[in-house]
Amino acid sequence: MFGYIVANPDKLSPDENQRYKSCYCGLCNALGARHGTVSRVTINYDMTFLILFLSSLYKKGCTYGRERCLIHPVRTHTFWTNEITSYAADMNVALAYYNFLDDWSDDKKVLSLLESKLLVKENKRVAEQHPNQCSVIGKSLIELSEIEKSNELNPDVPANCFGKIMGEIFTFQDDEHTQNLRAFGTALGKFIYIMDACIDLKQDIKKECYNPMIMTPSGNFTDILNLLMADCIEKYKLLPIIQDKKLIENILYSGVWTRYEESNKKIEKGDI
Repeated sequence: MFGYIVANPDKLSPDENQRYKSCYCGLCNALGARHGTVSRVTINYDMTFLILFLSSLYKKGCTYGRERCLIHPVRTHTFWTNEITSYAADMNVALAYYNFLDDWSDDKKVLSLLESKLLVKENKRVAEQHPNQCSVIGKSLIELSEIEKSNELNPDVPANCFGKIMGEIFTFQDDEHTQNLRAFGTALGKFIYIMDACIDLKQDIKKECYNPMIMTPSGNFTDILNLLMADCIEKYKLLPIIQDKKLIENILYSGVWTRYEESNKKIEKGDI
């Protein structure tokens, strides 16, 4: 359910694309600096969006740097960071840790168990710094696992549970934006959960895995997702986003749909 909140690079200007890549690289840099090199493999674009969004809302500046890394060992590349980057790196670790535990609990994936053990110490540090967020992430993923095991066929139930996680992650601090931020994050999380279920439906049926959309006609999927995203956009418009506005709206209006559109093309071609 992670990795859906991405930009559509085909609709970005060169400057926007560079800004986006530098934000992602800044997150990778912060992960390494705060949580060790191993944590870098857990990086995802969802937290890159979080950085862009919160940096815009709170009008945070940034510090630029250049580095080489394991992915780009020869040529240096630009990155930028700020205090939001550090927060996003912490949330990235917490999400990865609990996601690994969830995979072990549900599917007994030994690799996931081993991966979670690599992050135990770092997740403990994150939980000490962000107890509210980590408590909600942990409890909600346990609740979500129980919902899925019970074969709940009302998709709103698991979607609302996953929405709690995203809603809490977006509440960077307690202030006048908290209520609207939590509502926005919750709406975005619900959209992601349902989209993930729509994309995975055919494979889940083949594997006899849980999917809350199994009783919903596939012809209704796009309409349902449009309604969920409309709710998300409505809540987005309540927040004063100016910095990186075009880049953020590229992600919300176009990027989040890319995996769904790719999946539909594969279905049309008979590849799924």
